[in-house]
Amino acid sequence: MMKMRCKFWLGILMGIFLVGSVLAVSDRAVFQGQYFEGTEFQEGTFDFDFIVYDDETAGTSCFSDSKTLTTGFWGQWRTELVGISTSCNDVTKDYFMEIIIDNSTQSPRRRLTHFNYLRKNINETTTGDLTISNILNFIFGGFIQEFVDRFVFSKNLDVHGDLDVDGNVNITGETTINGEVNIVGETKIQGQLVCLENGTNCDDGDGGGSVGNYVSFISTIDGNLSISDRYLPLGTDSLIASSEVESSWIIDRNLTITGILWNSLSNTRTKNSVITLMKSTSDKTSFIETDLSKNIQGQVNGIDNSFEASFVQGDLAVIKYESGGVGGTIHDLSVTLIGIYD
Repeated sequence: MMKMRCKFWLGILMGIFLVGSVLAVSDRAVFQGQYFEGTEFQEGTFDFDFIVYDDETAGTSCFSDSKTLTTGFWGQWRTELVGISTSCNDVTKDYFMEIIIDNSTQSPRRRLTHFNYLRKNINETTTGDLTISNILNFIFGGFIQEFVDRFVFSKNLDVHGDLDVDGNVNITGETTINGEVNIVGETKIQGQLVCLENGTNCDDGDGGGSVGNYVSFISTIDGNLSISDRYLPLGTDSLIASSEVESSWIIDRNLTITGILWNSLSNTRTKNSVITLMKSTSDKTSFIETDLSKNIQGQVNGIDNSFEASFVQGDLAVIKYESGGVGGTIHDLSVTLIGIYD
């Protein structure tokens, strides 16, 4: 029964919104809905009383009218009411309509704030969450659009004019906006934050909403990796080395390495073949392992962005290949480390 009453009021609300576009020069409001009681739509002729109050449950009535209406097979009815905006024209108040059918009150009263004449030309401001439990229809440029559950758009959104949004809006369909768009808050496309032109409002991957500048270190070695531990210098066609002293480099700014990409001509390794980023905060003889360590055994190429290895300006770094022993070879390996800096 409650579900059908929601449909009943949806019809009323739709009528209210249609007033603003088709009856802008007269004090006439078109209302329509469905009459449902028990488990059935009510078909027949009934007495309707329409009363507008300035409170949701008590208050003083500012308008009333009575109609004898004949409903259709689905209980549908339609009527025009004249004089609501003339009688209920205090823009500091909210107005609620009560409908009585054959002396039976159709509770609850419904707020009429979106009826243009009741609220004149003042802006409508809602503080806090606005929860809509059923489909609510608005007219945008002559087209009825649907709001469903906390401003989630289940269909396309067409806005003719400027659109100001303060808060979160989730649009799952195509959006066309002819005018200026001002969004105060996060802006996302397919769940991903949209970076602003000044580099702010972007996520660095940890959900914190901050952004850093992209950084990468590339090593393309000239030679093969197999049974011995080796170190990979930076640069292209660089020679592998047997010690970190020969291959290490110095970090020139504070940064965090978050991922590794690798590609090789072939990878027939059957034993562990671990690529590890090493770090030293003092000299070339004091390297320790960082969080970034990836076993690429038998994998010709791949990507892993699950790391967080932090460096400060002046730290040393080197890429180590650690072999698990005899068992296949990696031919012409290229490694790229990626991350961000402040």
